[in-house]
Amino acid sequence: MDSALSTRSTSSESPRGTRGATSSGQASSPRAASARGRILFLSGFFVFLFLSAAARLFYLQVFKYGHYSQAAQRQQQVTDVVLPERGAIYLTAVDSNSAATGSKSVPLALTKAWYSVWVSPQEIVPEQKTEISQKLSELLGLDSAVVAERIGKTGDPYEPVKDKVDKREILELEKLKYRGVHWQAFSDRYYPLGELASQVVGFVGQGGDPDEKIKSGKYGLEGYFNNNLKGETGYIAGVKKALGSLVLPLSEVVEAKKGQDIYLTIDYNIQLVLERELKNALEKWSADGANGIVMDPKTGAVLAMATLPNFDPNAYNKVKDISSFLNSNIQLVFEPGSIFKPITMAAALDINVVSPDLKYFDSGEVKVGDHTIRNSTRKAWGEQTMAQVLEKSLNTGVIFVLRRMPQGVWREYVNNFGFGEKTGISLSGEAKGDITNLKSGAEVDWLTSSFGQGVSVTPLAMTSALAAIANGGELLKPYIVDKIVDSSGDTPKIVVENERIVKRRVIKQSTSEIITRMLAGVVENGSGRQARIPGYSVAGKTGTAQVASPGGGYTDKTIHTFVGYSPAFKPSLVMLIKLDNPKGVEFSEATAAPVFRAVGEFILHYLNVPPDKPIAK
Repeated sequence: MDSALSTRSTSSESPRGTRGATSSGQASSPRAASARGRILFLSGFFVFLFLSAAARLFYLQVFKYGHYSQAAQRQQQVTDVVLPERGAIYLTAVDSNSAATGSKSVPLALTKAWYSVWVSPQEIVPEQKTEISQKLSELLGLDSAVVAERIGKTGDPYEPVKDKVDKREILELEKLKYRGVHWQAFSDRYYPLGELASQVVGFVGQGGDPDEKIKSGKYGLEGYFNNNLKGETGYIAGVKKALGSLVLPLSEVVEAKKGQDIYLTIDYNIQLVLERELKNALEKWSADGANGIVMDPKTGAVLAMATLPNFDPNAYNKVKDISSFLNSNIQLVFEPGSIFKPITMAAALDINVVSPDLKYFDSGEVKVGDHTIRNSTRKAWGEQTMAQVLEKSLNTGVIFVLRRMPQGVWREYVNNFGFGEKTGISLSGEAKGDITNLKSGAEVDWLTSSFGQGVSVTPLAMTSALAAIANGGELLKPYIVDKIVDSSGDTPKIVVENERIVKRRVIKQSTSEIITRMLAGVVENGSGRQARIPGYSVAGKTGTAQVASPGGGYTDKTIHTFVGYSPAFKPSLVMLIKLDNPKGVEFSEATAAPVFRAVGEFILHYLNVPPDKPIAK
């Protein structure tokens, strides 16, 4: 039994074991194959990824090395722009204490360090807000309510208070040690003389790009000489560490180069007196505007140039009418009227078709086709000499003179005196006159030009023409810049130095002497009496011109002028005074001539010019 039992047991277990073994072997073969496949796939995939990454790294490190190396350098490299100091502009002035040079420089435009003040309301101690508001408003000259409003914006990290604060005010702020009150230093253009010579100097302002770091010059000298004044930008280059700090030494340093300094021929004191007297006349006669030019007739150097109304270049952005920026002495033209008569007379004298004593009969008017030309006073003076034509400013007289000259000769003289061209002065936007009427062929246009009607000139061109009469007959190029100095190096170096330039001879020396005697008679005996200067001879001419209408004809507005030079026979100055549309007065003898006298008397004494005639008692 034991054997039987053992046999059963064996037979009963053996099949189960056999079935189990057989079943297990059948399941293991597909599974193992699938697992191996997955393993091979994953292994291949990872190998592919590795090879792809390796290939990519090889491509980037070998083929794209230069590109990414430069990009990395750009990320690490930092460059800070260093702005240059803009060159200064100086006026001159007589220095009685300096026997060596005789002159000193007066700054007209400088680059000055300023500060902008701002507050961080979230930092300010609440209990101090009222005190800080009061102190800031007192110290900075601000409205206390406005300051209080800005300080009261609790939680605000930044509120501007005032731009362009002076160093002295910052020193006072430092003493107060208020938490939440901050300031930032910056530099900007500064005009210490304010409105003086504003149209001459122009201003420095932002250009078309609001993000540009360097402002540029606009109008006047700032615009014309911007490239000289602006200097050259520098920069500092270095490499940043991972946390942003700069690694020293720096990889490259290019120092900014200071702009060149400009020294003018304009005299501070003469400019000051000219503007003062023009302003007095403008206010007295309620004129729309005023101009004045003072020039040395021997050299062409401009000693003063003024336009009113003027503006403060420190606050140019507050100017409502941009025409205030225009220098009307060079940028606008006008019909000169009777101050043109010396040109007519000088041309006729130069070709010997008239003489000071030549007589004609003045009937008070001249018929030219359908036109009637009359004297400004509407009077008929009968027999008159050429000298009296200028003294009484007779329109009929200069028509008589012009008819003795061929038209072509007259046009040539007008051109030679410079009226059809720019003077060439170093200022922005110079205009040239309009003398095209002389080519029209119409007799009336030709004849009215003899007394400055139908032709237009700039005040500077008119002054230059009279200077040619005064100096013996040479038309000079007027200049306003004495020298330009490069002071960026160890030793200042003059890079430009202006001097007397003769453009051409326009009349003979003998003609100049004759016309000077005639113009001296205008001041002594004629319409220029109000221009007489005690102790000095003066040669000059008054002018009262109608203002042309854009649609043709003339308006009821007038322009009053006086041009003259003194001492008459050895002149130290030539000057033009112009008032636009003065009210309540008819002729320039009462308006422009007194301004010439006041300014001329100051200049002659200021320059220590010896008197050339006895003072009447």
